[in-house]
Amino acid sequence: MHGVFFTLSIPKPDVTADASQLQQWVQANKVCHHTLLSSLSNDLFDVYCSYKESREIWDSLILIYIAEDVVRQRFIIANYYRWTMNNEKDIKVQINEYHKLLRDLKTEDEFISELLIEKLLESWTNYKQQLKHKHKQMSLSDLITHIIIEDTNRKESVATRTKAMSAKANMVQEKPFHKRYVNKTDHNNKKKYKHNNPCVAPSNLTMCSCF
Repeated sequence: MHGVFFTLSIPKPDVTADASQLQQWVQANKVCHHTLLSSLSNDLFDVYCSYKESREIWDSLILIYIAEDVVRQRFIIANYYRWTMNNEKDIKVQINEYHKLLRDLKTEDEFISELLIEKLLESWTNYKQQLKHKHKQMSLSDLITHIIIEDTNRKESVATRTKAMSAKANMVQEKPFHKRYVNKTDHNNKKKYKHNNPCVAPSNLTMCSCF
């Protein structure tokens, strides 16, 4: 904003430098030094007000707070890689947990999407392969919508199959049991047939001559 950022990387010119160049750096350093100190809290102001060059203040702040950010970032990344999906929780709840992990995770949106795909359960393997073969990379928000729709369709499919199997089982239970009748010789009918047909000789008698 003030055009003095170069003093944070360029040290003060020595006495042999051009006078105009030295004066330009001194003026820029003064503005940058004031800007940095005015942005600090009271406690930090007391620490850095004695520093003469703005670059010294900047380097010290970087050394302290960037190191803290690195440690914090490593902790966040470790939490992220330990997090896995499971079958006990609803998919929407797990997506919300994923969002919480990403709040402080500084990375590209497409990279985050790829990591979410890898976090899906093993039962989603075919779905994961379909996503990987898509020509256009989806944003994180589009991917989450896609996953929720897929999860809803899976649940509806399971419910439909369960309902169909239950209806089939009920039909089998309600269907009457048909007895299988074994063909047996009706001796009474056989005797009547032999009595009414004189040409048929009983097995224990000799056949009579009908002609």
